[in-house]
Amino acid sequence: MQSPAGVVAIARHVKPGYEAAFEEAVRGVILAASTFPGYAGGEVLYPTTKRGEWQLILRFDTLVHLQEWEESPICQGWIARADALTIGAPKVLRVNGLEAWFELPEVPNALPPPKWKTAIVSAIGIYPVISLMPILLKPITNGLPAWLTTLVSIAIMMPLMTWVIMPQVTRLFKPWLYPPEAKRSAHKSSNSNPN
Repeated sequence: MQSPAGVVAIARHVKPGYEAAFEEAVRGVILAASTFPGYAGGEVLYPTTKRGEWQLILRFDTLVHLQEWEESPICQGWIARADALTIGAPKVLRVNGLEAWFELPEVPNALPPPKWKTAIVSAIGIYPVISLMPILLKPITNGLPAWLTTLVSIAIMMPLMTWVIMPQVTRLFKPWLYPPEAKRSAHKSSNSNPN
C-alpha cells in the first residue's frame, strides 16, 4: 500500500525590511525541493498585512519523499537561511491534500476542518472559476488543441485558486470551517501534549 501524499505548510514572520530576501529564499527552497524525488509542487501564500505570516506549502507524492526532503542537508541549509530572516520559531503543519488551502494565519493551531466541509467550500471556490475561465480565455485559446487549452486553463486556475480565491473563500467561511469548539479542542489537545 502506497504511503499517503505528504504536504507541509510552514508559517513564518519575516523581519521588517527583509521581505525581498525572504521571498528570494522561499523561491530557492521551492527550486531545491523540486529536484527531489516525489516533488509535486510548492506555493507561497503572502501575508495579508505587512506583519502577517508568510506561508510556504510543499507537496510530495508520499510522506516518505517529504521526509527525505526534510532530513536532507539541502533542506537544513535553507532552514538556517530562513531562520536568519525571520522572527521566532516557524509554525509547521503537515496536512493532507487540499487541506493546505484551508490554513489561516489568524486561526493558529486549529483542527483541520472536516473533509465534507472542505469539499463544499472548495466547490464554491472552484465553480465560478471553471465556469468563467473558458469564456475569458476563448480569445487566447481559440484554435488551440484541446489538451493545450486545458493546460493553459490549469496553469492560470491553480495559482488563482491558491493565492487569490481560496484564501478569500476560506476567510468568508471561517466561522463555519473553524467553529469555536474546534479551536478549543485544538488548544486543549496541545496543552495535554507533554512535549
